[in-house]
Amino acid sequence: MTSVSRRGYHDIGGEAAGPIPMDEPPWLHWEKQTEAVRSLLGDGTRRLVSLDELRHGFESFGADKYAKYSFYRRRLEAMIDVLVEKNVITRSELEAEIENKRRTWTSKA
Repeated sequence: MTSVSRRGYHDIGGEAAGPIPMDEPPWLHWEKQTEAVRSLLGDGTRRLVSLDELRHGFESFGADKYAKYSFYRRRLEAMIDVLVEKNVITRSELEAEIENKRRTWTSKA
């Protein structure tokens, strides 16, 4: 019996992708923050979001959403999804806090 390999939209290993860039662009500030939050959420004390949960999260986005976002945006979106699923936060709480921060930044500008 032969096994059938089913690749997901996220599995691009072995596909033609052109030359590999040898220089690494600097991280944007929000990317560093995303990685820091991910590290804190998954550390030995908190264990709120594991790397496996993140991976499952962005592998479940669907091809369109996955392709739309950058690597760190996918990580951020997956973290939010896991935290909402675990009832740590709600989307409305998150959206309210984002709006609060926008008002604060706008008033300082």
